[in-house]
Amino acid sequence: MGVNWGQNRRTDPQEAVGLIEGLLIECDAGAGETVLVGGGPASGKTQVLNQVVARAKELGILTLTATGAADEREVDGGVIDQLLAAPALPKAVVRQHEQLAELCGALHNLAGERPVLMAVDDLQHVDETSARLLLRLQRRTRSAALLLVLTQPDSWYTDGGHEFAAQPHRHVQLTPLSVAAIAELVASDGPAGPDGLPEQIHELSAGNPLLVTALVDAHRSSADSGSAFSEAVQRLLHRYGSPLREVATAIAVLDTDVTTEAVATVAGVDPLEAAASAGLLAESGLVAGVRFRQQPAAAAVVGGLRGSEKVRLHVRAAEVKHARGLPAADVARHLVAADEAKPDWALPVLVEAAEQVMLGDDVEFATRCLKLAASVSTAAWEQQTISQLLAKITWRVNPAAAAPHLASLRAAGDSLDQSDRIALARQSLWFGERDTFERAYAALHADLEPVDPRTAAELTLAGHWHYGVAPATPSADDPWLHTANALAGVWRTGATEQTSACAEQILQNCRLSDTSLEALGTAIVALAYADKADRAEGWCTSLSEEAEYRGAVTWKAMLDALGASLVLRRGDLAEATERAERALALLDAPNWGVAISYPLATLLAAHTAAGAFKAAAAVLRQPLPDAVFTTLGGVRYLRARGQFHLATNRGLAAVSDFQQCQRILREQELDLPTVVPWRTDLAEANLRLGNPTLAVELAKQQLASAAPTDTYSRGSALRVLAFAGDAATRAGLLNRAAEAFKASGDRLELARTTRALNQLGQRAERSAGLVKPVHVPRQATRSVPSRPVPPRPAAAPRTEVTPAQTSLSEAELRVAELAAHGRTNRQIAETLYITVSTVEQHLTRVYRKLGVAGRAALAGELADSGQ
Repeated sequence: MGVNWGQNRRTDPQEAVGLIEGLLIECDAGAGETVLVGGGPASGKTQVLNQVVARAKELGILTLTATGAADEREVDGGVIDQLLAAPALPKAVVRQHEQLAELCGALHNLAGERPVLMAVDDLQHVDETSARLLLRLQRRTRSAALLLVLTQPDSWYTDGGHEFAAQPHRHVQLTPLSVAAIAELVASDGPAGPDGLPEQIHELSAGNPLLVTALVDAHRSSADSGSAFSEAVQRLLHRYGSPLREVATAIAVLDTDVTTEAVATVAGVDPLEAAASAGLLAESGLVAGVRFRQQPAAAAVVGGLRGSEKVRLHVRAAEVKHARGLPAADVARHLVAADEAKPDWALPVLVEAAEQVMLGDDVEFATRCLKLAASVSTAAWEQQTISQLLAKITWRVNPAAAAPHLASLRAAGDSLDQSDRIALARQSLWFGERDTFERAYAALHADLEPVDPRTAAELTLAGHWHYGVAPATPSADDPWLHTANALAGVWRTGATEQTSACAEQILQNCRLSDTSLEALGTAIVALAYADKADRAEGWCTSLSEEAEYRGAVTWKAMLDALGASLVLRRGDLAEATERAERALALLDAPNWGVAISYPLATLLAAHTAAGAFKAAAAVLRQPLPDAVFTTLGGVRYLRARGQFHLATNRGLAAVSDFQQCQRILREQELDLPTVVPWRTDLAEANLRLGNPTLAVELAKQQLASAAPTDTYSRGSALRVLAFAGDAATRAGLLNRAAEAFKASGDRLELARTTRALNQLGQRAERSAGLVKPVHVPRQATRSVPSRPVPPRPAAAPRTEVTPAQTSLSEAELRVAELAAHGRTNRQIAETLYITVSTVEQHLTRVYRKLGVAGRAALAGELADSGQ
């Protein structure tokens, strides 16, 4: 093979084994060689040596092995003792143990007779006598079948190992495992694993053999790879020893690009030692510069810290970063990790850090910063400042936790700065404190430096959202405020081209934030009212996803509640119910504040429209804050409750709810027919109670007061007039109502009106004798659990019925449908919240009108009619 004077070969452990196995074969043929295997800690040197030894034994080569140890360096001849302990070694050689020259000669002569592998791990720890033997043998390997394989750290090769490096040898320097080598390991034993597994392991481990082995083993055993990786990193650090272990820990704790001097300070070592250790870590692939390449590795190192060591290192890291002028957030992370903020500079750093990280929506860390700051603050003004910041920060995830801070904000009065006033206005709206909102809003515009127009516009729309009106502003001609006021007109006039255009402007120009939540909600509703349901739902979904990504639970809950109401408008009762329930689950009742009325109103309306009256009654048992009934959300809730009472034959209770809607709006001098058409609601209730004259008068009042663009109010009024007026004009009025609801984009009301038209048409056909009088249409939006329909029995003889007898009332229809699906009279009574006697009376009238003999025949007739 020729003489090799330090010929260097950089290769990974897998290839190194192959290279040395080739030298084993040549040794078996009589050619000797010395191989110095170098590498960083846990680079795979020992593993390579073990594989070479195993291969030599397979080839029948006499193998002598030993391992150097730091605590045995003073044991004279200790490694020689290990080498001579091989059972296959001839006793004549062993007897030469006392004389180094004779032992060297005996071993050399032995290698002249048969191939010999002498493998020594950790050469840097070999005692002096044993090292002299190895050097003598190294000089003689070319003249015998003797292969010396010696491992040592890279640093020792040029420092303490210069004598070995000065002799003929091959230098194999181990590098991290390649992706290809990892792929071989993965495939060598067990399933190949998912696509890209070798690449994932390489990315995480940087090819370090110890870490690779841990991850591959975890894959084979289906164990938790995260835990296996963390444990392997801890073992790796243990192997490093001092000072490299301390340097690695300091780098992991700092976790930012800092200087070697900073690492040395945190580690408590000399800067030269820190630089050398960082270089070795970089060679291992774990570190790039002075930072771990992969966050999981750094996290594993930091996760292994315990108690006082963790505190000490994080405090040092905070001091180093603060001295170097790094951003407050970087410094504060160490203070929070140590849960200690003793230096005078710590408190302002924590407060500044909280404000910084909130720009990136890191609510959790901002809260931890402020709580730590509060624990060390002593001055009253410091406590107040921290308390106010906490209120702003926690509102978007936990509004109830911010409620106590409202008192301190209110008490501060004129001393509040602009950001505090904005927070006060924002939070007072959520909890229904209208007076507080209006005072804070007015103060914002009275400041020497008025609030910026966009924030003013957002708060204006928030005021309209909750109360239907917002305080006047001195700069209403500003484009932002002009757009906001024009958009707010949607509550009074319904959708117009102007409100749609303004809605798009708000959605395009307002970033989702604490102050913009209701402004964006108003814009979405405006699009829905303009029959742009797809666009409205698209915006709502997009903003909800953004809120979830940014960790703002309060925003997401409100947007999801709004999304549920949009789904209800298009008539999907099941989806509306599910979405409203999911929204409610995001926040508990105290955190919802007065806004809880929105998901509850949607849920109540959806259950009522589906005929799920038991579920609707459960919604009514949810307690509400008193302040709810001073807001538009509360008015919506009252309207939904009134509609439930109408559907369950509680006409007087419905009148009370609709009259309360009227009182609330009139007390505020508001008339918002698009939000709550209370006149037509009262008209419908009076119609059910047998007061058609009053019903007609109320419906006409609604028509007279509705804006030409308010198609929803017009549709509601026309439908009441259709049922209260002359039968000859009923179809025409219902058609006009249907067109109005179609223009408003409310598919739920459109379906209800269309159903009434279909019923009217079928009744006309029956009276003309064109169809059988049993085809009673079922409500399109009703959701009754389906049951197998029993076979239709033979039809009983029927008597002649008049057209009036073929017309089922809403109450009779509900009872008939449930009876047709197999419900007992008691079950029907419980579902509809009526007495069993009332059920029996309804069924008696149904049997008479449809000309059927009983319940079984009723089921057959309804099945025939497509029910």
